[in-house]
Amino acid sequence: MSQLIFMRHGQASFGKENYDILSELGKKQSLIAARHLLKIKTEFNSAYSGTLSRQIDTANLVLEQIKASSNNLSYSQHAGLNEYQYRGIIDHYFPILIANNPYFKDKKDLIFQDPRTFQLIFDQAIAEWLNAEKVPDGIESWSEFKHRVTAAVEQIISENPKDARILLFSSGGVISTILYLATGMSPYKAFRTGWGLVNASFTTFSFTKSGFTLQSFNTYSHLESYHDDKLITYR
Repeated sequence: MSQLIFMRHGQASFGKENYDILSELGKKQSLIAARHLLKIKTEFNSAYSGTLSRQIDTANLVLEQIKASSNNLSYSQHAGLNEYQYRGIIDHYFPILIANNPYFKDKKDLIFQDPRTFQLIFDQAIAEWLNAEKVPDGIESWSEFKHRVTAAVEQIISENPKDARILLFSSGGVISTILYLATGMSPYKAFRTGWGLVNASFTTFSFTKSGFTLQSFNTYSHLESYHDDKLITYR
């Protein structure tokens, strides 16, 4: 049985021109997560991240701290662990939702400033994307995204021993997709559950011939132990 420990990247740069940059808080969250792994003395056979900057930077911060205690820990990057194309989804679906929903029309100037307003419209945009029979050119469909993520994780598993413990640095949509595969819940419910994934949290799955099994979801006691609400973020 393989064990897959997903760590969501640290806080990125919501509301900034380039979201794909770890904030200073995101770096702090990553280092706290690394200290947690050292404290519980978890050893890994290998580590992987996507190729997005926030994923790579999270991985580098964590692995720099734990590499001394994890002998011969290999690290590879795999684009299959990248997040879905949220920018394309926003550009296509937000104007449609704003035009057809008076609430969003009234709040359009706040969408990228207020996280709550953004989440309300983004939730509906993701629902439209998940249910779309066809998406515009240049946007990866839900079916394509699901296939990409599944193929990437299965390839990673095949590269490791059958009883390997693998650390993966990725994003909420990727973790939500494996949650969907493990539980059989609907894609939309899996993604809505994934909205609660805290930056630098851990979610663990096992994998056997029968597929994925969820072992733990969205654990972040390592952040809570600091008794600082600012450490608990979702973007």
